[in-house]
Order: sequence, then C-alpha cells, then structure tokens
Amino acid sequence: MAYDVKVTRQCQTTIPRAIRKKYGIDEGDSIIYVDLGDHIAMVPVSKHPIKDLKKLNSTSKNLFLKCVKKPYEPLKSF
Repeated sequence: MAYDVKVTRQCQTTIPRAIRKKYGIDEGDSIIYVDLGDHIAMVPVSKHPIKDLKKLNSTSKNLFLKCVKKPYEPLKSF
C-alpha cells in the first residue's frame, strides 16, 4: 500500500492512520529513517526489543547480528 503525504514548511509529515495502527506507532515513539541510496525506509523503534528479537526467523537474526557488528552496512543491500 502506498500513501501520498505532504511535507510541511517545517519539513514535517504525518504518518497515515492505517500505518500508525498497523505498526503501533504512538505520539512520542521513535522512528529511524534509513537512507538506502535511491529511497528512504522509515523503521519504528521497537517498544519491546527483547521480545521482538526472540520472534525473529534465522535470516532476520543474521541480518540483525550483521547490523550490530557494522551498523547500517547490511541495510544498503536492500
């Protein structure tokens, strides 16, 4: 699903309600913007990181471990 949002004069945007609900994003939550070269990924920071790590499949765990060793390098391949 794609959403068209406007950037305000102060360079702010509003996260669409459907996205906020789907990913549990609330006021005050942190978001990480990742520059992937030709596009930007917006990733909500987990409220329960340990629980979320336990749920990862092996491919995601390997990517996470690469990120811990060299932050953001593995994400460039996406």
